[in-house]
Amino acid sequence: MEQIWTKPFIEIYNFFYWWSVTVSTGIFNTFKSVMIEVDDSLDLGSNIRLWLAIEPLFKDYTWQGRLSGFFLRGVRILVSTIVYLVILLLGILSIVAWLGLPILAGWLIF
Repeated sequence: MEQIWTKPFIEIYNFFYWWSVTVSTGIFNTFKSVMIEVDDSLDLGSNIRLWLAIEPLFKDYTWQGRLSGFFLRGVRILVSTIVYLVILLLGILSIVAWLGLPILAGWLIF
């Protein structure tokens, strides 16, 4: 049985737990879902495998087809990597911004 004087401390603890753990986990899961959806559409792993094997695009097995496949997949790998890094950076910044809001509020108040 909890005592009446411990109730405010428990509520403060529950708030800080919600703020730091529950919401941060929700932000992380949201960005993880976005990253999975982007990976389904960009398919970086398959592009790297086909790029390293110098597989041609559109079943054109001439040297021109292999060369164009190599360069176009290289560009696609570069763009996919940039998109992944931007999403990762946004996710990290979102969590840091959320956890930094109390510090910013305290700095603005005092």
